[in-house]
Amino acid sequence: MNEAALKDQSINRGFLFISFGAFFIMLSLATHLPAYPHMLAEFNLTPGYAVWMQLGLAVGLTGFQPLLGWIGDSFGLKIVILIGGMFMVIGSLLVAFSFSFWVLVLGLFFKGISGAAIAPSGIAYAGKFMVGTQRAKAIGTFAAFITIGAVFGPVISGMIVDTANWQASFIFTAVLGGLGITLFAFVPHVKVQARKKLDVLGLIFVIALLLGLLTIPTFINSFGIESGMWIPSLLVFVTALIILIFVEKKQKAPLLDLEYVANRNFWVPTTIAVFIFLGYSGVMYLLTFFVQSVQGKAATTVGFLQMAVFLGTSVAAYVSGRIMKKLSARLIIGSGILIFSSGIIMLNFVTLTTSFTYLFIAMSLVGIGVGFQTPVVKGLVVSKASTERMNVVTFTNTVIENLAQRMGASLALVAFSIFSASGNNVGAIVNTSWVIMGFIVIALLFLPLIPRAIPGIHTSEDDLIDTNVVPKALQTEEIK
Repeated sequence: MNEAALKDQSINRGFLFISFGAFFIMLSLATHLPAYPHMLAEFNLTPGYAVWMQLGLAVGLTGFQPLLGWIGDSFGLKIVILIGGMFMVIGSLLVAFSFSFWVLVLGLFFKGISGAAIAPSGIAYAGKFMVGTQRAKAIGTFAAFITIGAVFGPVISGMIVDTANWQASFIFTAVLGGLGITLFAFVPHVKVQARKKLDVLGLIFVIALLLGLLTIPTFINSFGIESGMWIPSLLVFVTALIILIFVEKKQKAPLLDLEYVANRNFWVPTTIAVFIFLGYSGVMYLLTFFVQSVQGKAATTVGFLQMAVFLGTSVAAYVSGRIMKKLSARLIIGSGILIFSSGIIMLNFVTLTTSFTYLFIAMSLVGIGVGFQTPVVKGLVVSKASTERMNVVTFTNTVIENLAQRMGASLALVAFSIFSASGNNVGAIVNTSWVIMGFIVIALLFLPLIPRAIPGIHTSEDDLIDTNVVPKALQTEEIK
């Protein structure tokens, strides 16, 4: 067997270890949602405190991704994924044995760091070592792995919560984190050419920016929009953003690759993903409290609805990766948005007695729509990135998407609280769904800016069967 074939086998084997390990980590990350109401009850807290739990998870998922991207480019991706596995174990045990609410929030923060390390890893690996059809299939496969892990997480967690207690579900995720570490240990270590100098100022202002932005919905939910308590957070966000842009432009190896962010292949698909993920994450948190607190159903029911979302996302992502080579990026993303919107439209008609089957179908459509477009978005994001900055680019994209998901979850909880203030909880669900429809309309406005072909996967538009124009033969009478 020649050297090229051995190298190819090693790359594929490493990708499989990353994917299977990511399956266990993302399964663990998806288990907390059905336990939220029980965790709050444990500490005699109202549902409004869920935004603090959400904030802890969100800061972990977003605040340290740029740093993890730098670690990946400087020391290798294997170090990053091992960090992810360790933080899942530590965070899960902190939550399971928390003696106060704020220790629980700290545990969720550590679990967020774990997700931040793992979620972009397979995309960075595929972007660096694979091209063409192989890259398209790998991106779709990895997206399927991490979402199918999330398929089982809510169901298993719901069952554990209903049959034992919520603490047991986090002990279970600590075990899964250990399995992830074991698998990541077999990923080949790829030596990097040179270590990059850490952009300390960039890291400080990234964290300040994210804390400012993420605490806006937290303070609105806790003190009300009329209180003005959220305004300092807004000022922190704006100030940190301005300083961060100035600082990063001065850096030779910036923590965030702002130069590449300005590339159309990065900012256009990422912008679309932001508005879709605002609704994707928001609707899942919305349904959790609707099903358990309004309809009075068990946590297991929420788990099965979460399964509908993630199963749809997983299957659609896998299929998308297989057809990406032949269809244009614009067609696939546009189709995904339309499928997603059909699920949200169904939620506009829910009532107190809406059946589980109806909700399951709606959530399946939401998942399919997001899963169908995700591999294409990721393919575009890495399409023109330097291999030496691949981790920074993919982690930058993921931090933006995770930020959108966390903001979507918080905003959904805030919107639900505002709309339900009149006492009509069902109406609050419907009104919040209309807000999500507004996000979808904005996403569609950016669709024409999506390029048809994806560099690194398509050689040219001639590869795409949906953009080839076949001349119509002239009829005899049309010839003069």
